[in-house]
Amino acid sequence: MDTHKYYIVTATAPVNIAVIKYWGKRDEHLILPLNDSISFTLSQSQLCATTTACISPAFTHDAFWLNGKEESFQNPRIQNCLKEIRCRGKKRSTDGASGGDDRTSWRVHICSCNNFPSAAGLA
Repeated sequence: MDTHKYYIVTATAPVNIAVIKYWGKRDEHLILPLNDSISFTLSQSQLCATTTACISPAFTHDAFWLNGKEESFQNPRIQNCLKEIRCRGKKRSTDGASGGDDRTSWRVHICSCNNFPSAAGLA
């Protein structure tokens, strides 16, 4: 029997379609757009992304799957997200919100599925 702890969270997000898209960034680090854009958001019953993240001391490495296919964590944007997740986890552990577990060294497995083509230019 597996005695390791697993903490799992799942979220869904609707699709956003840009009608007028911004061109370029005025701040690459903060990812701030150069100009405004106009977009609209579809109902989640139409198109959405569902993402589940799980952390556990049983995991030996970080892993990420997109629509059932394992992807690389080498993408800088994914690295920044992972860094932020760990930063927030560290803050929660110092606030005493982690129930005594030091989860900052635990590895994460992330699985994301879209019900639309991932490279369709939808956000």
